[in-house]
Amino acid sequence: MILLIKVKGAVQGVGYRPFIAQKATEYGLKGYVKNIGAAVEILAAGDEDRLRAFSCLLKKEYPAGAFILDVEISEAKDESVEFEEFSIVESADVDLSSELPVFLPDIGICDDCLSEMLDESNVRYGYPLISCASCGPRISIADALPYDRDNTAMKPFKMCPVCASDYKVGRRRHAQTVSCFECGPQFVLEYKENGDAFTEDKSASVSKAIKLLRNGKILGLKGVSGYQLVCVPKEDVAAKLREIKGRERKPFAIMFSEAEKVREYCKITPFEEQILKSSARPIVLLDKIKDFPKKVCGDSDYIGAFLPSAGIHRLLCDALGPLIVTSANISGDAMVTDDAEFDKVFFRRDMVEGGNEDYKNHCVDGVLRHERRINMAQDDSVVFVHKNLSDKLTSNEECWDNAKKMLFIRRARGYVPLPLILQNTSGCYKTVLALGGDLKSTFSFAKKDRVITSQYIGDLEDLGCLENFKKYIKKYIALYHIKPDMIVCDLHPGYHSAQYGKNLADEMGLPLYEVQHHYAHALSVMAENSLESCIGVSFDGTGYGTDGKIWGGEFLLCKNTEFVRAGHLSYVKLCGGDKASVNAELVKSCYEYGNNEGAGIDPLIKAALLNNINTFESSSTGRLFDGVCTLLEIKEQNSYEGECAILLENAARRGMNLNKPCISFKIDRAGDMLIANQLKLFDDIKKAYNSGKYEKEAIAYAFHEALAGAVVKMCRLIRDEHKENNVCLSGGVFANRILLEKAVSALSEDGFSVYINEFVPAGDAGISLGQAYYGLLSQKEV
Repeated sequence: MILLIKVKGAVQGVGYRPFIAQKATEYGLKGYVKNIGAAVEILAAGDEDRLRAFSCLLKKEYPAGAFILDVEISEAKDESVEFEEFSIVESADVDLSSELPVFLPDIGICDDCLSEMLDESNVRYGYPLISCASCGPRISIADALPYDRDNTAMKPFKMCPVCASDYKVGRRRHAQTVSCFECGPQFVLEYKENGDAFTEDKSASVSKAIKLLRNGKILGLKGVSGYQLVCVPKEDVAAKLREIKGRERKPFAIMFSEAEKVREYCKITPFEEQILKSSARPIVLLDKIKDFPKKVCGDSDYIGAFLPSAGIHRLLCDALGPLIVTSANISGDAMVTDDAEFDKVFFRRDMVEGGNEDYKNHCVDGVLRHERRINMAQDDSVVFVHKNLSDKLTSNEECWDNAKKMLFIRRARGYVPLPLILQNTSGCYKTVLALGGDLKSTFSFAKKDRVITSQYIGDLEDLGCLENFKKYIKKYIALYHIKPDMIVCDLHPGYHSAQYGKNLADEMGLPLYEVQHHYAHALSVMAENSLESCIGVSFDGTGYGTDGKIWGGEFLLCKNTEFVRAGHLSYVKLCGGDKASVNAELVKSCYEYGNNEGAGIDPLIKAALLNNINTFESSSTGRLFDGVCTLLEIKEQNSYEGECAILLENAARRGMNLNKPCISFKIDRAGDMLIANQLKLFDDIKKAYNSGKYEKEAIAYAFHEALAGAVVKMCRLIRDEHKENNVCLSGGVFANRILLEKAVSALSEDGFSVYINEFVPAGDAGISLGQAYYGLLSQKEV
């Protein structure tokens, strides 16, 4: 008997073929296994009972890093073929257009490779790019599918006899990234001392880099998935790094050699440790117990801690202790992957000889880089664990293993391009390209039962980010052989992503759908849980509304591809255009003007509001946070996105046990629309603060309680009228842990089924997922 088996899922780049060959041999079977497109084909001949037993294990057993979506089994038509053994044969190209293939993200260094790299007797001792079938780069070096060495950036590096031997047996059997000091990509250090330029290579490059870092130098490092900037976490060094990046106050993440070292600075639960050590190696926001200097972590209550994702990181951390390791980009610009681009931005070697002062102030002291090409930048993923939500959320755990616990701030390296598997769209055969929004940009492809959402790219106002956005869409299309049938974009007429969508739709002759921003937020949660109706609560800073105003505090009644705006925070007239998202003092003045207060307001602001000069009406929750933060004299400017909101949350955390004022939103009706009056709330907060009876921290906590209370009141009124019991919370404001917990708890206690983003961030990086789901749902209605 001969069986033809096709296994779909993450089965390339994880040693799956060697695993199958070993298992088939153990079962006494003959035949072959090979890569086909993004799947694996198995032809197995042998005794019927053994074949059935072998088939049963395919869904239950697989190597680390793999996951199985489907196993298709049929009897081979031609049983005259004879095999001498079970072997791994050459890959074959197949049509990938029937469904979206599954491919792996870059995988953090495994424990076995770490042990070998640190073992002086091992041939790969000290090799910074050590990897095997279970770890190393995947999506960032892939040129085409199937995933074979000749289809990756490893093609120029021919294996030496040792690596060629390892490629045939053991942990590195058919590991496409296998390499060593003799044959693989090597690190080279270029640096300057006393105005002169020097170069070191191989192991000497790492040793010298350690010496430079120890002496307070800042180095560029070409990592697995993009360039990074590295230095020791000291006040003066971090201050210089902030000058180089143009990053005034936003905290830096800290890389530690191992989890035990993290415990010296952070509280860490077993689940948080599990995430730190996972193959994704994300940055995990942990409660701090010991601080780094002010210029390192700023005012944050957390430390963004992470472990080495590549051998080079571990070598540096072992020698130097905790390190600042941050993406190589000027704040707001695209992450650098190209050698020449890095030199242009950070390491202008033409200035070395003259010792130019501009170079000293704004450029790194050296660069440690390897020779392997990086196809796509992948920034570090950022996550946090919310410890008090587990028993309060409704969650489709089949969609995501970390349901109820781990939430994303940024989803990139280690997780992308793993797909979201949907439960209700398997019959939707048209391919959707969704372009997201302009802030925290991502794009998504969707077809049938899955959605592939790209890595975080950046803000498209930056030309480099916009170029990457377009370039990576083309790379995904080429890599996955995708042929879009429709394009979905944001409703905002000024978004770069929307304009690109319109041009692309015209160019390809495809239909274009525009989806309102906050509806897309709600749809992203609906997609994760395969819902087709909900009350969508979307809180963020800005989004273009169907009435032409700026929305951001929305209660939407969602059903399939349609929504009704059932309620929102009251409109407030703001001025200053884009400056309103930065200047919290300006926002505070606008709220005061809205409450008919004139005293103390800048005459220019008052004149602009009175004469409608560069003004707009906004229901933004994000701006409300900014105004309250400034009102309580905590912070007047956002030096990075969300800073005022973060500091207000920090203050609230310190005020939860203090005597608090009783404040709440007044809910009004305007026809069928529910309005939560934010101007009255702002006035109540101001009166409480000016009374002198309450600490600002207590008022900050009371504000969070009032906002969560408004969520429940509004949802209850909508449910009473429309009989909808599902609530989806989304938008960047729900990264606030206090608000999220209070809203989820209160809604759950009121009998609602509550859902949040778990596969993508709650912020704008999830917009493309919602748009993609819209494209799939639109096919169900035809």
